[in-house]
Amino acid sequence: MFWKKKTKETEKKLFTSPAGTRGSFRVYPSKENPIILKVGGTSLNAVDISAGGISFDNKNFKLGATYSMEMVLPQGRGTFDAKTEILKIDDKEVCRCKIIGLSPDEEDGVHSYILDRQKEEIAQKKHRSL
Repeated sequence: MFWKKKTKETEKKLFTSPAGTRGSFRVYPSKENPIILKVGGTSLNAVDISAGGISFDNKNFKLGATYSMEMVLPQGRGTFDAKTEILKIDDKEVCRCKIIGLSPDEEDGVHSYILDRQKEEIAQKKHRSL
């Protein structure tokens, strides 16, 4: 009958989730102003950062493990104590992690850094094209 609801098989979704594991846009710290990390007592630099997490080189970290982390954002933007959970170790030996335990103000500091870094990258690309 014409008033019957469509079955789920014939219904179409308006939006689909993107394939892959990236949930947030990543930015790459500049070489001049790196993000300094101390993860489980090991000092290193961040490879990239997003609102959802951070990546760094694998220095014998274990997949699925949680480590204490101190993160120092460049140019006096703050030092944050948090934890990080290793979600993936890719084929280039880079740990892909989520950041756990930031306060709302600290999260805002990370978001502010990411936005400013995006602006810097856009300005650099614009300058190169001139």
